[in-house]
Amino acid sequence: MIKEGFAGLAGLVAGRSRYVRALAAISRLAALYGRSRKDDLHECHRRGAAILCELCRRNGGFWVKAAQFFSCRPDVLPREYIEAFQQLQNDARPVSFAHIEKALTRTWGTDWRDRFRWVDETPVAVASIAQVHRAALKEGGEVALKIRLPGVKQEFEQDARVFQALASIVAPRFQEFDLKQAIEQLLVMTAMELDFRNEAANTQRFARQPHPERIRIPELVKGLCSERILVTTWEKGERLRNYLDAHPEAASDLLGVLLSSYLQQVTRFGVYQADPHPGNFLVNDQEQVVILDFGAIGILTPDEVRRYSRLLYGLMGFEGEVDIGALFVQAGFKGGSPETLKELALYVLTDRLNQQGPVAAMGDLMDRFREERISIPDSYIGISRVLITLGGFLMSYNVPFDWTPPEQRLVQTRGRD
Repeated sequence: MIKEGFAGLAGLVAGRSRYVRALAAISRLAALYGRSRKDDLHECHRRGAAILCELCRRNGGFWVKAAQFFSCRPDVLPREYIEAFQQLQNDARPVSFAHIEKALTRTWGTDWRDRFRWVDETPVAVASIAQVHRAALKEGGEVALKIRLPGVKQEFEQDARVFQALASIVAPRFQEFDLKQAIEQLLVMTAMELDFRNEAANTQRFARQPHPERIRIPELVKGLCSERILVTTWEKGERLRNYLDAHPEAASDLLGVLLSSYLQQVTRFGVYQADPHPGNFLVNDQEQVVILDFGAIGILTPDEVRRYSRLLYGLMGFEGEVDIGALFVQAGFKGGSPETLKELALYVLTDRLNQQGPVAAMGDLMDRFREERISIPDSYIGISRVLITLGGFLMSYNVPFDWTPPEQRLVQTRGRD
C-alpha cells in the first residue's frame, strides 16, 4: 500500500513543488509524533496543526479547501487541528480579472461583454475555487457572477491523486479515525462543487422548500449558467456579521431566524445548506436573512429526517422519556452497545450542557465518540458540523442556542415556485 502511495506521487510531474512541500511536512509530522509522549499529546497536536496550516497556506487552492473541510470535522481530527484550520476560513486571495476573463470568453465567446451593461472587475467575494463579481444585464437587473478560477480543476485532479497517495502513507499512523474515508468524502464533495451545474440544481432544490418569510434565496439566471459560471440575482444587503457588529441589539432576532430555518431544513425538509459560514449570510432592508452559496447541500432521506429529528430533540429533552442509546443505534451509530452510547451521551450532556451550552456539549460528545472509535453516520456528521458551526456563531453574540422545534416557534412559512 505504501509502495502504491509513493508510485502515485512519483508519477506526477505538474505542481511538483506542492508535493515536495507535502512530503516534507509529512516527514516532520512523523518525526514529531514519533518522539511524542502520551502526557504531551495536546502540545504535539498543536505543533502538528501549525505544520499542516503552513503547508495548506503555501500550497493554496484545494489544500486550503481541504483545511476548511477538516476544520468542521471534530469526528476526525483533535480539537487543536480544528482550531488551527479555522484560521484558513478566509485565506483565499483574489485573482486578477484578466485571468478570470478566460473563463467568460470560453463560455460565452469573445463578445461576452455585449450581454452586460457593466461588470465590476473587482471581486466582491473570493474562495479557494471561485470568485464572485457584480454585474448588470443588458436588459436590466443586477446579477452575481460566480466564476470558477482557471486551472483550478486541473490542479484539483493532480492534488486528488496526491491526497489519496498521502492517505495511504499516513492513515496507518492514525488508528482512531478513518482518514482515507474522510479524504474520499472531501474529494467527492469538491468534484461536485467544481461543476457549477450541480450548484445550480442545488439552488433550485433548496429554493423549492417552504422557507419562512424572513429567509430569502437568490434566483438563478438559468440561460447564463454553465459548468464554469453560476449567475444569480444580485442580493442587496450587508454581511450578517458586519450588520450584527453595528447593531448588536438585532442579534437575538436575526440569529433566531437563522437557527430556526436550519432546524427546519434538517428536521422537516431533509434538505439543508451545508456550509453555514458567516460570509454566506446577508441582511437586507426587509430584515430578511439571505442565504448564499449552495455548492454543498445536505440531503436526507425521509427515514433519516425522522431518526435524526428524534435523536436531536431527544438529546435536548423534547421527546420526553426516551432511551438515548437506542436512538443512537436507530440513527446508524455503530461500534458500541446502546448502553455504552447512552452512558457516553449522558456523561457528556449532563456534565457539559449546563456549563457550556448545547454546542460545546455536541462537540465534546463527538470527541468522545471518536476516542471510543464509534462509527458516526456520514449524514449525521454533516448535520452536527452545521449545528456546531451555527452554535459558535450564536455564542460569539451571546445568543442562546434555542433548540425549540420549528413548529413550536409558530414559524410562518411560504412556498416558492
